[in-house]
Amino acid sequence: MFCSLGALGRSLLIQRCCPLCARPIDQTLKGSTPCRPCQERLQLSPEGIKGWHPLPWQALGRYADGFRALLLKLRREPNKRRFHALITLLDQGLQLPESAVLVPIPSWKHHHGNTVPTLMAQRLGLPSAPLLMRHQARLSQHHLSRNLRKTNLTGAFQAAPIPEKQPAQIWLVDDILTTGSTALAARDALHHAGYAVGGMICMARTPARSCRR
Repeated sequence: MFCSLGALGRSLLIQRCCPLCARPIDQTLKGSTPCRPCQERLQLSPEGIKGWHPLPWQALGRYADGFRALLLKLRREPNKRRFHALITLLDQGLQLPESAVLVPIPSWKHHHGNTVPTLMAQRLGLPSAPLLMRHQARLSQHHLSRNLRKTNLTGAFQAAPIPEKQPAQIWLVDDILTTGSTALAARDALHHAGYAVGGMICMARTPARSCRR
């Protein structure tokens, strides 16, 4: 009887809660992932979403509605526990070669820049390397049109020289894929230095209609 009470007490004390809504979580879910109601509300799934344009990419969900609002809030008010939960869910759907090396795309800001790509690369369980650096200061892409985004990033990145043990395949990491201008500029810099780039991993993909706009 005392053993049963002790086991019950321990289960109550270690009850896992959803990192997004703080409600008790299904004990069958892997790791510290969002609860199923949150996944449904944000239109997320462990399988994630994938595409090929403008380069092969894999993402957790679409940058729209509730998921967009959540990511914007996390940018303003960073919360590592919530970020880790989303990255854990993203990791479950990734299909990458074992030899892949993750390269986060650096922020355009030198101070208080976007640290999400680096956090993602550190938490995804694959080797990562800071092979990219901003070559020249550029305007933020956020308020630019599609055409200005392309020209704004010409020559924006510089890649580190290839080490003796060259990575078999590089996958870029960024939080949001919109028109793909930033990703393509980063890929071109790596290609120019002699690296092979397989594609991109991102937290969210902007829907095609929003990209055209």
